[in-house]
Amino acid sequence: MSSGLRERIIELLREHQGSHIPQAYIHRALGVSKSRVSEILSELEKEGLISRTSIGRSKVIQVHPGISEKTTQVVRKNLRLGIVYSSEYLYLPLFIKKLARRGYRVEVVVFRDGLKATRALADGVVDLALSPLPGQLYMYPLYRTYKLILGGVRGGFRVVYLGDSGPIYSSMISTMDYARHRAVGLKMVDANRTIYYGDPSELLKLKKSRGYIVTWHPVYYDLERRGFKSIYSPEDLDVQFCCTLGVSNTVDDRLRRIIQRDFQAALSSYEKNPERGLEYYASITGIDLAILKTAVSEYKVVDGLNGSVVDELTSSFAPLVPARDVYRSAILEDSIV
Repeated sequence: MSSGLRERIIELLREHQGSHIPQAYIHRALGVSKSRVSEILSELEKEGLISRTSIGRSKVIQVHPGISEKTTQVVRKNLRLGIVYSSEYLYLPLFIKKLARRGYRVEVVVFRDGLKATRALADGVVDLALSPLPGQLYMYPLYRTYKLILGGVRGGFRVVYLGDSGPIYSSMISTMDYARHRAVGLKMVDANRTIYYGDPSELLKLKKSRGYIVTWHPVYYDLERRGFKSIYSPEDLDVQFCCTLGVSNTVDDRLRRIIQRDFQAALSSYEKNPERGLEYYASITGIDLAILKTAVSEYKVVDGLNGSVVDELTSSFAPLVPARDVYRSAILEDSIV
């Protein structure tokens, strides 16, 4: 049994030679216990076939070239896609439909926090993630277990004024955080400190009406209905990006190319008819259909997202360390416009 499991693990690792993958992916892919997988990986590490790095409670495997000469092909037809609770991904039904036509079943997991969605991608809990580009880039040097397909939509957020000067509320290491950084840096708001929220529903429970909130649709829509005023839009802050598609290194090159083509095709189709699939998207996210319809005009397909945007963004949180090339290596080159 042990030798058989060892061979199965080696066969699986062979598909990812030269890459970093989450250790948690192994036991999920093979349907075996974590402890047995860990024992065999320890053996492979001692033999110099792999290296492992601990990041908090997670472990990342670097698979060295030449781990096995045996040819094997792992066929997968199920994909887990993480998204953030938002009106942003109105093109998602088109993307899922295109993959379904190829025989792939997509399970959508909705997170309330963008960093949690990206962490799930890095840890191998999901195969794909639509999450904020700042967080994807920020986590990449630690994990290197995924790549990014530049593309998506932009827009769909506001700086909301609560009344009088005070704190500014934002999600952490996200597009909202970047917008907060710009608003404060350009002295567009009189904020005395930053308070981070994890779940946007926390904003609807605020008892004190002072300061500012940077948040996305449909949260700012709910705040406006409660009488608060939106004072700045993405155009005012010149924010030209939001969420992009992260793909786990556990996804083979052939499937990754399929995902990339279908993702870009879905965006193109969405741009021509943005109201297609709203009912399905409402069923996935739980956002009211009438509210989703107000989001259609808020988002525009990104045009010209490239390495320069990555450089400008990362300079806001990592001006010197690590070297900028590390972040550029997160981007799939053939996805750069």
